[in-house]
Amino acid sequence: MFHHDPLHAGSTDVSPSHTPKLVWRFRTTGEVWGAPAIGPDGTVYIGSTDGKVYAIDGHSGTLLWSFSTFAAVWAGPAIAPDGTVYATSVDHHLYALRRGELAWSVEMGNCSFSSPTIGPDGTVFIGSNDHKLYAVGPDGKVRLTLPTSGGIASSPTLANDGTLFVGTDRGKVLVVARTGELLREIETHGPVRGAVAATPTGDILVPSEDGSIYAFSRRGALLWKTRPTSVIDSSPAFGKQHVIVFGSFDHAVHAVDANGHDLWTFKTGGPVNGSPAISDDGTIWIGSEDNKLYALAPDGTLVWSFATEGSIDSSPSIGPNGEVVVGSRDGLVYSFR
Repeated sequence: MFHHDPLHAGSTDVSPSHTPKLVWRFRTTGEVWGAPAIGPDGTVYIGSTDGKVYAIDGHSGTLLWSFSTFAAVWAGPAIAPDGTVYATSVDHHLYALRRGELAWSVEMGNCSFSSPTIGPDGTVFIGSNDHKLYAVGPDGKVRLTLPTSGGIASSPTLANDGTLFVGTDRGKVLVVARTGELLREIETHGPVRGAVAATPTGDILVPSEDGSIYAFSRRGALLWKTRPTSVIDSSPAFGKQHVIVFGSFDHAVHAVDANGHDLWTFKTGGPVNGSPAISDDGTIWIGSEDNKLYALAPDGTLVWSFATEGSIDSSPSIGPNGEVVVGSRDGLVYSFR
């Protein structure tokens, strides 16, 4: 699912090659904005603004199946342990797909740019622009509809204790108990459209369009915030090295330590809206609107880059076999190994 797991930490225990080669490219007939989801067998699932969800053979790059919705699919899909693929569309629906066939769909009242998050019991959490947070069972029955103070573009984050965190366009993060009770609202000074990242200790990292990353305790106390940069829609990632990495509209990738102090900045040629993926050895994989996918060392130095033919707002995903997969607004999905 988005940013690797329900915590949205963005890190994995796999380390791709530092000099990967392009293995395949797959063309859709629209732009690819969402993050790819990679199954345990290497199958790549992706949405496109052409309104389709695609399943691509991860080894050959050939089409396995596609499913057509009635409008653009902006967000990345999520894969359940039983192989069900969940995807949202601007046509106001959440879709459950099994082997490319529709299992069920749920109408959400408005378009959704939110990538689904799947809980350990199979519950699917999703936000919508109808100012509601939804929880849907694996049988397609709506278990919870929670009104919010704003539209939800971010992917809900599920902490280890079952607490749910989700950002809204009104600059707030909703903290929801596993019972569905709204525990509190945490405020920033700008819309929260990137996903919150939850740490193993229960603290959360919140990206805000006011230009800062906020760290809050599990009870909502502000621990620190980074110095303002520019608009941040990138979801922060952190790995074993305790480095927190995020992108910004200021054409840069930033890294701070566990207390929010600046470590380094890497400049790109365009805004960095996508979210980073961090491999086991600390290498950071991230795209930019300068059309490039970058691999950065833990100290922020350039390791590798590849130029696509369009802006990269898609967040890269690292697969089980060391593959790195990313979409581009040129309509292509790229796989490197």
